[in-house]
Amino acid sequence: MKENDNPPDALAFAFKLLSLRSHSRVELEQKLLKKGCDTADILRAMDKLSGLGLIDDRSFAMELIRSRSRRKPAGRLRMRYELKKKGVEDSISDELLRDYDGSELCMQAAERKIPSLRGGSAENRKRKLERFLHNRGFDWQDIQKALKLLPEEAEDDEPAPDDQP
Repeated sequence: MKENDNPPDALAFAFKLLSLRSHSRVELEQKLLKKGCDTADILRAMDKLSGLGLIDDRSFAMELIRSRSRRKPAGRLRMRYELKKKGVEDSISDELLRDYDGSELCMQAAERKIPSLRGGSAENRKRKLERFLHNRGFDWQDIQKALKLLPEEAEDDEPAPDDQP
C-alpha cells in the first residue's frame, strides 16, 4: 500500500483548508469526505474546530456576503443561492439577507458593466445591461432604478442627427 492511499488526518487536513480560506461546516465536511477521511474522525474534527471558533456558519456567511459585495456585486437572490450552495442554513441566510441592500450594489454592478457595452443601439445595450443585472440576481425594482439613473450611459455613441455639421 502506498503512502498516498492512507486517508489524511481529518483535523490536520481541515486546518490546512481553513488556512487557505474560511469554509462553512457542510462545505468542510464534504471536502474531508471527498479526501477519504473517516466519518467519525470528521465529526471529532468538526467538534474541535467549532469549539475553537474556527468554523462558524454565521461568520462565514457574513464574510462571503461582504467579499462578494465588494468584488462581484450580486442581488439578494444570487447571494441566497451562493450561501445555500456553500451549505449555509436557510435560517442564517434569511437573517443576514433581511437587511441586504441590493439597490446600491445593483448601481455599482451597472456602473462597472456599462463601459463594456460599447457599440450597437442604446436599446440593445440597455437589454444587455438588464440581462446582466438579472443574472446577478438583482430585484427587478433595483434593475429598473439602475437603468433610469444611468440614461446618459445608455445613449448611442454616435452624435444625434442635429448635432452633425
